[in-house]
Amino acid sequence: MDVYDAIKTRRSIRKFSSERVPKEKIIRILEAANLAPTASNRQPWEFVVVDRSVLDELREITDRSFKERVEEVGRGSFKDYLRNVSIPMEESEDKVDALNRFYRTLGEAPVAIVVYVNREEDPWQWKNNICDASAAIENLILAAWNLGLGSCWMAGPLKKKGQEIQTFLGIPDEKDIVGIIPIGIPAHNPPPPPKVGVETKIKWIGL
Repeated sequence: MDVYDAIKTRRSIRKFSSERVPKEKIIRILEAANLAPTASNRQPWEFVVVDRSVLDELREITDRSFKERVEEVGRGSFKDYLRNVSIPMEESEDKVDALNRFYRTLGEAPVAIVVYVNREEDPWQWKNNICDASAAIENLILAAWNLGLGSCWMAGPLKKKGQEIQTFLGIPDEKDIVGIIPIGIPAHNPPPPPKVGVETKIKWIGL
């Protein structure tokens, strides 16, 4: 796939087929992540690949994380926040309940990749680590799309239960998770989300 086509057509997928992802494809995706640009070539990212059987055990934590978030901001405000988010819904659900199900199940993805970095005391170094890991995640999700696999870059569950999730996954305390990315064959086809025109984001200097 042309890289620009991959960027234009990629969608955040929140419902997946149960079909397993071959290990060879996971390795290719992680190789792409590992080729991301990185400050001073430090390559601070690390990865945990989590199978569906283990993700099932994580459900209780991610469910509590979501419910605490909704309780904090209020259901009405949270529903408004989701206005432009494409979430597969069952007949009995509204968007809040549907997103709760996604948090709890990670869309029934057969696998998820967790990306983490060192926690740094130096704010500049910490900023570099987050930027580097974000570049790696972008490579990861585009490589997955190129292989016919959907993904969803998730940080929401970390807001309330980041440390608990980290402990569950055996990630040391001196590390921080940057993203949880469920991956699998898409089981829905979300429309393109509305985007603000790039011309409103640009300031030209000397051109």
